Amino acid sequence: MTTDTRLSPRPGRLPGAPATLRARPPERSLLSVRVLASLAAFAVAAPAFAAHPLQTEDTGTQGAGNVEIENGFAQARHDATRLTTYQPQVSVGLTTTIDAIVQPSLVQLRAPGQSDSGRGDTNLDAKWRFWGSDPWSFGVRAGLQLPTSQHGLGLPHGQVSEHALLVATWDASPTTVHANLGVTHAPSAPDTRATTLHVSAALMQQINERLILTVDSEFDQDPDPHRHAWPGSVLGGVIWTARPGLDLDVGWQRSIDARPVDRQWMAGLTWRFAL
Repeated sequence: MTTDTRLSPRPGRLPGAPATLRARPPERSLLSVRVLASLAAFAVAAPAFAAHPLQTEDTGTQGAGNVEIENGFAQARHDATRLTTYQPQVSVGLTTTIDAIVQPSLVQLRAPGQSDSGRGDTNLDAKWRFWGSDPWSFGVRAGLQLPTSQHGLGLPHGQVSEHALLVATWDASPTTVHANLGVTHAPSAPDTRATTLHVSAALMQQINERLILTVDSEFDQDPDPHRHAWPGSVLGGVIWTARPGLDLDVGWQRSIDARPVDRQWMAGLTWRFAL
């Protein structure tokens, strides 16, 4: 959230997380890799772009000299496979309208016959709110997904993925709506689209000074070039302000038309302060 304009009571996170996995560890079966990739794209990528637990980015920025530390926890399940992620995000206000953002991740995979845990990939982004006239504002968020993962839990080492997101926010307190249109270019892999599109929208309803209810939905172009479907997800969440500058949140997310169908619980703690 900016310090100079009336926007959503929550500042933003990453724009539509572009964390589709491309690794193909030789010791894993093809089915196992596909389940891992699907779960990781759903559970690791989705939280990457918005006020936790949302996945839709907003146009809010921190303001010069202000910092936001967002701690996001998530657990996704598919049958007997479980993927747990921790994605802290640090946003630093460089100017009134520009933020620098870094988001590393830790991943733990539990599946029949295999168990892995370690670093995931890291998002490095910049966010710029380039126009605003109450109640509308527009911005862009763009950056790189860096291959910092271990044990095949992310991009192949030495390869980088690029992403960009156009963001719109309509803020008529107590109701706020965000919409995103994004594109991701990932390292090429057999039978996989290198460039995919992303759309999402979120509604935030402020109940009182401390409580916000959220609903979010996102859809991504299927990375399989033989499929024309746009698998996505729906999410519901609650954000509670414990005190000024400190928020707690919980959310539940379910995939739509995805292979496999994933369900995910998430929780977060966000702290904001001035340098």
